[in-house]
Amino acid sequence: MQRTFALAAASVMMLGGFVTATPALADSSTTTAEQSSVNRKSKKCNKPKGKRFNISWSDGSLSTTFYFNNHCRGTNYIGIWTIVNRKWYCVDIKVKPGVKGKKKIWTATPKIEQVTLKKCP
Repeated sequence: MQRTFALAAASVMMLGGFVTATPALADSSTTTAEQSSVNRKSKKCNKPKGKRFNISWSDGSLSTTFYFNNHCRGTNYIGIWTIVNRKWYCVDIKVKPGVKGKKKIWTATPKIEQVTLKKCP
């Protein structure tokens, strides 16, 4: 588990002409997972039964990285919807059978509006 520490205050001490600072740690129980929410979606495969196509992502300020794992025998798609200048745009990510990987999408706006598990129209 990765932990994030914030500096709340510092005590300053003068020792022989040198200034030393000792940081005081704030609440150390805050984790990076609590600071940024991870979104997840999955769908069942037609073949083989009991397998799934899984994706996850976390909204970034200029880009978003999508992580995927296709356990299905068929190709799956991720449809990413965003709004630019009051117009809807959709970008597809094609994921071949048995592929695990990631794809970075650069967005003109900081927010992805909708993510679907099908090809864009």
